[in-house]
Amino acid sequence: MSRPGIEAIDSAGMYRGLLVYVLIVGAFLMLPLVLAVMLAFSSGGGLEFPPPGLSFKWIVKAAATREFREGLLISAVVAVATGLISAIAGTSAAIAINHFRFRGRAALQALLMAPLSLPGIVIGLAILFTLPAFGLVPGIVATIGGHSVIGVPYVAYMVLASLSNYDMSLDRASASLGAGQWQTFRRITLPIISPGVTAGTVCAMLLSFDNVALSLFLSNGNTLPLRMMQSMQFYTDPSVAAVSVLLVALSLAAVPFLKRSFRETHMERA
Repeated sequence: MSRPGIEAIDSAGMYRGLLVYVLIVGAFLMLPLVLAVMLAFSSGGGLEFPPPGLSFKWIVKAAATREFREGLLISAVVAVATGLISAIAGTSAAIAINHFRFRGRAALQALLMAPLSLPGIVIGLAILFTLPAFGLVPGIVATIGGHSVIGVPYVAYMVLASLSNYDMSLDRASASLGAGQWQTFRRITLPIISPGVTAGTVCAMLLSFDNVALSLFLSNGNTLPLRMMQSMQFYTDPSVAAVSVLLVALSLAAVPFLKRSFRETHMERA
């Protein structure tokens, strides 16, 4: 029979072990970001660590580089369009799967989530081969379509989580009061699932903005991540690290929206 003192010692040791493990994993994940930020504000003439001093010259150079500005604009346009398409298609798919029972429903749900389990290079190559069938060539339109293939499952998954405790009697009550399907969706369904739609859309936009594998096949090499790769291949200066600071800032700015949406979705499920 174990004694309470021994159990307390074991619990304390397990807690310290988990804490050390979390700190090691956190340091492993954050160290590259910290190094990139430090290099972005380096006063040196190249990629050297530790930086000899602090300076904003690489931030200024990155902002003045035409390729980075064009890549930022193109990536922003693609991300916004991908978010809109993913929100509409993913929400529609989630409502269809949750509200209706039909033959092949489970297969459709598995197919909807399949892009999340496939390598991005495989998806990009497959879409590239199918572009001629739709009269398309690599460019912004093809890139938006390819990124949406990845974004739709995220929105659908988040919306399905929001719909997990959805009361279908609300739809019947709305119909009995004379509301149409669109009015019911706008006034009842959408407010309930809005946290999931928001979280999924933000995830889709972030994944699109930072996507490399699909953009490599479907774009003309002019998105911001690909511009950064090209710059690293031919020029070795911290201006790429300065652009990476922008990407980190965008990701951190999206955290409050994701946190609030996840919290609201969890409260609804509870």
